[in-house]
Amino acid sequence: MSKILFAAVACMAAAAPPVSTRGSTQATQTVLTCRISTAAGQPVTFTPAVGFLPRTVTAQGTLVLTGCSGTAPSAANLRSGRLTVHGSGRAFCTGVQNIRGKGQITWYGADGREAGVSALRPEAGQVRSHNPGDMLLSGRIVKGPLAGARTAGTATPTSNVSTCATRGITGVHGAGTMTFSL
Repeated sequence: MSKILFAAVACMAAAAPPVSTRGSTQATQTVLTCRISTAAGQPVTFTPAVGFLPRTVTAQGTLVLTGCSGTAPSAANLRSGRLTVHGSGRAFCTGVQNIRGKGQITWYGADGREAGVSALRPEAGQVRSHNPGDMLLSGRIVKGPLAGARTAGTATPTSNVSTCATRGITGVHGAGTMTFSL
């Protein structure tokens, strides 16, 4: 159950590759991979708490992207970032449905200077895990650097989520990996 909730937090899809919209004969390619974690002292929060029974939950948080490395010219100067996310869905300890939300990534280059801002939109069809938090990170970049890229990832909670079914979870910290594919 602990992995379940951080993905809720980190909102990342579990391991299945993104689906290409360019036609069935053309495969997607990962163009950027970053480590991702909740910001220090700032868990991803859920209102109301994610619990045993499904209910509409709002999730929001700030995630830090570090150690980014890319294979495409469009990702060459993207070394780190700060992702702010806000979304909602019908969530419970082991799943999420009816995802809506948005995110914004402020990118930074190797010199530490801002390198652009991307808009992220979640896509319900992208969520391939049972993690409620996946509602925020699995989607598509719709504007800015890496526009058109699909996002996916994996995450593990770094805070205690064992009380989800009994008391609910209002916030979670975590860390993992996020990929961007075209």
